[in-house]
Amino acid sequence: MVAKGKDMTLEAIADFVVKTQEEEPPSDAIAIATHVLLDTLACVYAGMQCPGARAAASISDLPCSPKDAGTVIGSTEPTTVEMAAFWNSCMLRYADTNDSLTAGHPSDMLGPLIAIAGARETSGPVLLKGIAVAYEVFHLLMLHHRGYHKHKGALVDNLSFDQGFFMATGAAAGIACMLKYDHTRTKTAVSLAGCNGLPLRAGRAGELSNYKGVATAVSSRAAVFSCQLAEAGLTGPSHPFEGRHGYIEIMEGKAGPMKLQPFGTWAVKRTNFKYFPSTANTQIAIWCAKELREELDVSQVREIMLHTSRFLWHESGSEPAKWAPMTHETADHSLPYTFTMGLLDGNVNLETYSDEMLASDRWRTLIKKIKVQVDDKFETEWPEVIQIRATVTMADGSTKEHYSRDPKGHWLNPFSREDIRAKFKNLAYPILGSSTDSIFDHAETIAESKNCKTFFEVFATKSTRVPTV
Repeated sequence: MVAKGKDMTLEAIADFVVKTQEEEPPSDAIAIATHVLLDTLACVYAGMQCPGARAAASISDLPCSPKDAGTVIGSTEPTTVEMAAFWNSCMLRYADTNDSLTAGHPSDMLGPLIAIAGARETSGPVLLKGIAVAYEVFHLLMLHHRGYHKHKGALVDNLSFDQGFFMATGAAAGIACMLKYDHTRTKTAVSLAGCNGLPLRAGRAGELSNYKGVATAVSSRAAVFSCQLAEAGLTGPSHPFEGRHGYIEIMEGKAGPMKLQPFGTWAVKRTNFKYFPSTANTQIAIWCAKELREELDVSQVREIMLHTSRFLWHESGSEPAKWAPMTHETADHSLPYTFTMGLLDGNVNLETYSDEMLASDRWRTLIKKIKVQVDDKFETEWPEVIQIRATVTMADGSTKEHYSRDPKGHWLNPFSREDIRAKFKNLAYPILGSSTDSIFDHAETIAESKNCKTFFEVFATKSTRVPTV
C-alpha cells in the first residue's frame, strides 16, 4: 500500500537534524567525534597517492575561485566542493585503515563534511556536531537494513547493495545540521541523496578493482550535490523510504513503515577504530594470527580452519580470489591472506599489500592450508561481538585452538588518544616528517577552531593537486 501521509522516516531524520542544530550532543559523543576526526586525518595521509586521488586531480580542472572552493585535506589547490568531497573520501578510504560502525565505514562521510566545513568556514564544534549527526543517521538506517540479513525476511539480501546508500543519506543529514537547513530543506537534501544512493555491491565481489576504494567517495560527492540542489530550491521525492518504489518496497515488495529505532543514541560512541590496514572484520583475524604464531611452528602446520561470522566469511573468505589476491584492494579484504601474513610476520602493514609482496611466493604455500567456515553462535552475536576461532592441525596430527574477540580499537577495547597519535605518526610521518607531532597537536584543537578553512590549511603539504611524498 502506498503511503498517503508523511514518510515518517524522512520526518524523523529532519526532526533530529533541526533539533540538534540548537542542542549540543553529549560531551562523550563529541569526544569520540574528535577521535574520529584525528583517526581519519591519519588515514588521509596513507592514501594521498591512491588511484582515486590521482583521478580526482586529473578531472578537477574546471575553473574554481578560492572563495567557492571546498577543502581538500593536504592541498591548497582550489576545486569544487563536490570534487573536494570525492577527493577527501578517496584518500581516507584507500588504505582501509578507517573506522567501522554497524557493518560500514562511516568516516567516509568526513570527506564531504570537511569539504563543506572549509568552504563555508564553519567552526570546529559545528563540524564535530555534523559528524555526530551523520554517524547517527548512518547507524540507524544501517541497523534497520542489517535486520533483513539477520532475520532473512527480505526479498533483497542486505549484501545486494553497498553502504553508499547510508553514506549519502548520513552525509546529507550531517551537512544539513552544519549549515542549519530548515525542516523542509533538510528533507529535500536527504531525499535526493537517498533516491540516488543505491550502489551495487558488485564492487566488492571477485578480484577487487580501484573502484572498491572510491565507491563511497562517489556517494559522498552525491550527498554534496543533493545539498546544493536543495539550497537552490529544487524539490525532492516526498516518500523516498516508505512510499511507492521507495526503500521499503525494494526490500519487502510493498511500501510501508520503516520503523527505525529512536534517534538520540549517539552511535558515534560505538565507533570501532582499526589497528591494522585491512577491512574491519579481519582485524580480529590478524590479532588471532599474531597470538597464535607464538604457540606453534608455522612450518609444521597441516591445516587451519577459521570459524567466523557469516559476514566475515561472505565478504572475505568465500571467493577463490581471496586465496590468490592480485591487487591491494583484494588483499586487504582477504581473510586468508591477512591471517597468513599475520602468522608469518606477526604484523600487517601497507607493505603487506605491495606489488612485490603480492607477486612473491612466500605466502602461497601457507594460504592453501586455510579454510573458512561459519560458526552459528558467532553469527548470532555479530556484530556486537567480533570474534574468531582458529583450529590448527599440525603435521604430527596434534591440534591447537585459539580464540580471539574484541580487537584493539573496538569500542569495547578502545583506542586511547595516544593510540591514535601513534597511528597518525605511523601513517603521516612519511609525508610530514618532523612536523608530524606538531600537526597532530594542532588537529587536537579542532573543538577550539573558529574557522575550518584556516584550520585545515595547516595540513597542506604543498600547493599541488596531488601531494607527493
